[in-house]
Amino acid sequence: MQDFIYEGGIRILYGAEQLPRVAEEIAKLGQRMLVIPTGSFLSGGHYETLERALTGVGLVVFPLNAGRKPLLSKVQEGARLCAEKQIDVVLGIGGGVSMDLAKAIAFGARNTDVPMERFLTYEVSTDGRPMLPVVTIPTNPMSGSETNADIQITLDESGLQVGCSVGKAVFTWLNPEYVMSLPDRVLAYGQMTSFVQFSLNYLNLTRSPLAEHYAEASMKTVLERLRRSLANKQDVNAQGTLLLNSALALSGIDDLGREGEFAPYPLRSFAQRYLGLDYPHALTGLFPYWLREIYRASEDKAIFRRYFSEILGVTTDGTDEEALLQEALAALKKLYQEFGIAFRYGELAADPQDHGRLVEIIDSFGPMPCQIMPLTTERMAKMIEDAIAGQLDECV
Repeated sequence: MQDFIYEGGIRILYGAEQLPRVAEEIAKLGQRMLVIPTGSFLSGGHYETLERALTGVGLVVFPLNAGRKPLLSKVQEGARLCAEKQIDVVLGIGGGVSMDLAKAIAFGARNTDVPMERFLTYEVSTDGRPMLPVVTIPTNPMSGSETNADIQITLDESGLQVGCSVGKAVFTWLNPEYVMSLPDRVLAYGQMTSFVQFSLNYLNLTRSPLAEHYAEASMKTVLERLRRSLANKQDVNAQGTLLLNSALALSGIDDLGREGEFAPYPLRSFAQRYLGLDYPHALTGLFPYWLREIYRASEDKAIFRRYFSEILGVTTDGTDEEALLQEALAALKKLYQEFGIAFRYGELAADPQDHGRLVEIIDSFGPMPCQIMPLTTERMAKMIEDAIAGQLDECV
């Protein structure tokens, strides 16, 4: 286990009846608030109730629609609005888009001396930089943006997703009733995205028994409670558990003493740009093919065997390495089919069959560090092309 610093640094208010408390806690942070809701929160009829509670404690509310992508232009618009309206606090409501925008805007509003894209591309460090206080209200448990410090922002012209760490919210409100109105497909993709993120953190070269056991419990909780939630949309405890699981596990607890693997996330963004996919489809669609590559490249396969056995239910005794991989991929495919998750990109988008463009997209990022294996442009392109075709050797 490596040396580490863990900063919890965020309060969690849980429960459907917490709205008066939420409004009072926000009022302690300031009186003028920028609110960034997603479209589904607006159309679901929740926004009016929330706004009445906020204005009822004296808050002045300025809404800014999040849109479908966390665009840099939206960050810039929000930062200008913060200056114009003298905003004290920023509230992000919905999924990763709105919450990443809230954190990015809160940071950008206090750091106007440097263009935001220079922070996002690591040209300038965000360390020690101030930001406006942020509050988050997740309605689709998936990305963990409600409790972590990271942001992912899309550059308007290139479509490239870039990101950095800016700071955590002051607190987050987890209201399970907001999750109950999600369509089954949205809930399933959100939770399987969480499952994949847990898996990516779990399958790396550094060991930490506490973090690994926590991650195993988190992955098992996703599968168990997702099944219950889909079987009974009124199971508020199951959906509340999914909310809490994402908020806690993706806040860094499953990383304690381990160095996370960064490479799958830029690789996912290449697939997004090449195929026009959103984050959940791109990440879940990539994972089986990433799993194949890192398994074959790893000399020590103990953590993979444990993952195959504990999470995918595959018997690992007496099976040679390649046969075990194919059994695990078959089990993962069955899991995807159970929840309606596409196992190959070709189920979601047409194949552009433009290898040159894909290479250009990958090369635009620059060198790709990876703990487990060298990642050349051609290797990454082949992984994405295999994911389009569903080419996983015997498991197709």
